[in-house]
Amino acid sequence: MRRTLAIASAIATMTLPFVGGVASFGAASGAGAAASDMSGADPALVGAFAAPIMEPDGHYCEKAQDPAPKCKPAAVSVAVLPTGDVLYWDGLEGMNKVKYNTALEFGHTAENDQSRLVNLSGPSGPTWSVPSPEDSGINPDGNPSARYLPVVPHSNENKNNDGDLFCSSFVQMSDGTVLAAGGTDYYQEPSVPGTNYGLVELEGLASTRIYDDATNSWHSASNMNHGRWYPSVVTLPSGKLLVVGGVGKMIKPVYTDHPDESGRNNRTTETYDPATGKWTDNGPTAEKSLPLFPRVHLLPDGNVYYDAGGQVVNPGGEGYDEAVWNITSVFDVVTKTWKDLGVPMLGPVPIGFRGSSFSVMLPLKPGEDGTYSKAQFLSAGGVLGVWPSTFVADDSSVINTVDTANGDRMTSEATGRLNHRRWYSSGVVLPTGEVMAFNGADTDEVVFPGSGHPVPQAELFDPVTKKWTPVAVDQRNRSYHSTAALLPDGRVLVAGHAPINTGYGGASDTGRDNLGLTAPESDPTLSIYSPPYLFRGERPVITSVDRAVPYNGLLTIKTTYASDISTVVLVRNPSTTHLVDGDQRSVEVPVVSRTGDSVTVSIPGNTVLPPGPYMLFVNRKSAKGEIPSVSRQVFLGGPVPGPIAARVARTR
Repeated sequence: MRRTLAIASAIATMTLPFVGGVASFGAASGAGAAASDMSGADPALVGAFAAPIMEPDGHYCEKAQDPAPKCKPAAVSVAVLPTGDVLYWDGLEGMNKVKYNTALEFGHTAENDQSRLVNLSGPSGPTWSVPSPEDSGINPDGNPSARYLPVVPHSNENKNNDGDLFCSSFVQMSDGTVLAAGGTDYYQEPSVPGTNYGLVELEGLASTRIYDDATNSWHSASNMNHGRWYPSVVTLPSGKLLVVGGVGKMIKPVYTDHPDESGRNNRTTETYDPATGKWTDNGPTAEKSLPLFPRVHLLPDGNVYYDAGGQVVNPGGEGYDEAVWNITSVFDVVTKTWKDLGVPMLGPVPIGFRGSSFSVMLPLKPGEDGTYSKAQFLSAGGVLGVWPSTFVADDSSVINTVDTANGDRMTSEATGRLNHRRWYSSGVVLPTGEVMAFNGADTDEVVFPGSGHPVPQAELFDPVTKKWTPVAVDQRNRSYHSTAALLPDGRVLVAGHAPINTGYGGASDTGRDNLGLTAPESDPTLSIYSPPYLFRGERPVITSVDRAVPYNGLLTIKTTYASDISTVVLVRNPSTTHLVDGDQRSVEVPVVSRTGDSVTVSIPGNTVLPPGPYMLFVNRKSAKGEIPSVSRQVFLGGPVPGPIAARVARTR
């Protein structure tokens, strides 16, 4: 059922309907980390946040006022679809029902995530709808593959939390659907017989589910060969998908059926073929010890790079072989083997693993010979080192460069430091090549939930000066399980915040109100940030372009300001969760000719642009910097998927 929310404000520089909001609630409790005073600042320098919005119906569980009903879902996982709609689902559903202790009760109170579809650009304002089934429909009668420990008493009487989307990894396939791999089965192990208490266990699911925007529905697909909680998925040049990492059981990774797997994360890798709908184990040579949600990216030579980063979940989810996570490495998709590249450096100091931080690939650019052979990866903040890592968030920032023309050689370069220490901060690459950092806290809030000061002020990274600049401040404080994603009109959706109860206590633990610490409640609001480039002047407009883009050929784009178009960029449609977007990439394609109303660009092959949906931006040069157009949705490596072709044409 569609539900509307009126627009409350608008920015004149937008060319699409602006997403406004109703500020019927204040900023999240707590002053947050010290932020620069941006009141009265020029938005052409700092950008601007609109008033937050949220789904109009449902229960907003602010400060655990009523722990009985389901709360409105927070956008913990976000996919910006080819139609322009945004699919999202929450995390830690049912945390508000814990009364005394999260570790002893959440195995029972947890529930499957709620998913939502929101249209942010409707003529009457944003509209929400509920996908069918709301929770994706996996394991409605319980998880038949649960790996309980022998002899140890367990309890799994709650069947509404055995097919959770939480902690799955997902990408958008070339047919326009979203594939989510893995997820969570909650239960108590060991349990206290005759009660709802017991130590919570989060088991990784082998489930695969597919969301179809054409029908706003979920359906199940073939299971993986291994259960995975916190894996990562990346699209290969062939259009097949690679899944790596994850863990079978988070708290107690002991497996009597496979003792060799005990005490560490899942080492296996698998490949999914959309043509057959089947997963194939890649064999023993493809095995690799990796952290949870490993930071992986597709290199322009078609191999997969691990950027020595992942999620830190202390004290669970760690491995006795975690020392190898400090080393960047490359997976050869042809030979199915791994090669270590080296330890990331911060100047002369080896820093190795960076936990609970983003890792984004800076825009791929062709060299003088027209080939794409250097990929750069920016990461900042988080906590340094494998477990036991630091508790206080870091403010360092580094670029790791992989030279694929020289055997995937890796080098590191320190950049300017962040203005705020940030644990769990999202990185977003803008169509101009600048990078935004949003959200986070100044301490690791899994080690001690609710101990951190939130960081609502965004920061902007200039790839030329390699410095971070503080910009506008969000009205909401978003820390654990927050997200940010580039929208088709060049703005950024900033959302989420689904924390663990303060100190692992109960939902009534709200005594931090006057301490400036992060809020213990899930936040269902969405904030929209307009970057500085939207205030620099008139935007170019793409008037016509083919939506199906072939490889290794020319593409002509009809546009205003054709003579002033400085760069043309293809940005993969975002699919982000837990600071990870396995398919995140921005590719600058060279302009080879232009007329008074068009530019023609050269399109590279599938190793640079794996098949699937992309947002095409043209950037106009100005004295204040580049100004991007609203994007046009295109598809690489195939036709526009039939079921969504009409909707794409009508909406964008």
